Amino acid sequence: MRKNKTITIERKPRKCPNCGGKVVKIIYGMPGPELMEQSMNGEIILGGCCVMTDENGKLLSPEFGCLECDTMFKRK
Repeated sequence: MRKNKTITIERKPRKCPNCGGKVVKIIYGMPGPELMEQSMNGEIILGGCCVMTDENGKLLSPEFGCLECDTMFKRK
């Protein structure tokens, strides 16, 4: 099992800095049929139902992920 690496970024990278793979948005929550299809087509990553935030409501969970090497990205 690979350990996911999380990188803090200012904006979504066009390509993964680790492998050059495609970086897509991570969607959280219960997916419907459309999101399931987008996930199977490599357009998004399904992030599960739990979203982590700090005490001020700032998102701590990654917002983007690489489809090739599983590197995750979150904004500063």
